[in-house]
Amino acid sequence: MKLDSIILFESNDNENFYPFSVLHPVWELRVGAMRIFEKYQRVFDTSSISFYSSNILILESFLERFSIKNEPNKSKKSLILSSQLLPNTELISQLDDLIEVTSKNYTFILDDKIVGYYTDDSIVGLDKLENLAADDYTRVELNSEVKYMDYIWDAISFNETVLLDDAHYYRQWPSPKEDYSKGVHYIESSQIFIHESVKIHPNVVIDATDGAVILDKNVKIMAGSTILGPCYIGKNSTIKVGAKIYGNTSIGEVCKVGGEVEGSIIQSYSNKQHDGFLGHSFISEWVNLGADTNTSDLKNTYSEITVLQRDNEVKTGTMFLGLICGDHTKSAINTQFNTGTIAGVCGILVRPGFLPNHIKSFSWGGLQTSPTYKYSKAIEVCEIVMQRRGKQLTDSERQLLQLEYDKVK
Repeated sequence: MKLDSIILFESNDNENFYPFSVLHPVWELRVGAMRIFEKYQRVFDTSSISFYSSNILILESFLERFSIKNEPNKSKKSLILSSQLLPNTELISQLDDLIEVTSKNYTFILDDKIVGYYTDDSIVGLDKLENLAADDYTRVELNSEVKYMDYIWDAISFNETVLLDDAHYYRQWPSPKEDYSKGVHYIESSQIFIHESVKIHPNVVIDATDGAVILDKNVKIMAGSTILGPCYIGKNSTIKVGAKIYGNTSIGEVCKVGGEVEGSIIQSYSNKQHDGFLGHSFISEWVNLGADTNTSDLKNTYSEITVLQRDNEVKTGTMFLGLICGDHTKSAINTQFNTGTIAGVCGILVRPGFLPNHIKSFSWGGLQTSPTYKYSKAIEVCEIVMQRRGKQLTDSERQLLQLEYDKVK
């Protein structure tokens, strides 16, 4: 597709992606093998990509952390898309067919929502997006197979199909051969993609019967682990001894993961090193789940799960949902999370028994009556943890955390 620019914009629904949205724009969410914006960069590798959010601090933090320059958009042939729209094969194919045929201006509709535009006119400055006059644009209904996330748990629900869709980006890596000397077994090896720098220890099983398994640069798989596809394990991550990683799981870069994980997304820089079950969950960055932390992801009544997001009670439309956890939160050993729990940022969760299914940010304990974690001490711990991985807390992140602290103190 020949385009001058791609613009990803964040709508006012970003609170639907709490607690991830405290520190991140929606386009930074990991779904499948990549973050959303990384997938767009890969699909449209010859186009410039710009970003727009009404939350200036969120935008500044993102641009600084990823060393991106957000150049003013002065070009024609611009594709302007909601960051909640996932760039799967169906979306790219439909957009390609439309734009190659004609130079019309389009408004893209999905389930009665405006999710993007294509314009052949110049848009000077990203701030003009809010005032884009689209009444005279040709309305186009997107294919029903196109995926749009209304809430953060949709990333978990769509992760399987996106992982399957992402596999072809890694087919340049040669398929592995059975390593009988180490007892490493590959099932459906044509769907297993392993970077040459990956280290796999003895007695490991990698089974791609139900979808591709992708092991990125410098991944280490320790002895006795089993990994089922579809699954992605990101750069410089370690799978601990005897881990059981089930399908529909994405683990970002620089994570340490052990125990049992199923149908979950771990964004990046987070640890679940020990035994314990993590199911149908989303874990943000700089999270540490203590030994024998367990999540419930199915109600005993097998009924639809309702969550409390901020102060809003929301029906999720799913029967399976575990923990949605914000950045920099840590659980003690033997922590037990209820079905459909949402835990905010910078929590220290140290109470016995099942915690409530809504845990505010900066909670010292995890109960509704628990005291608020002192802001200065929380920031000090954030800095210590990040420095261990060669990262620093940005000024924008500090301000965002202060804003969140002011809401809960």
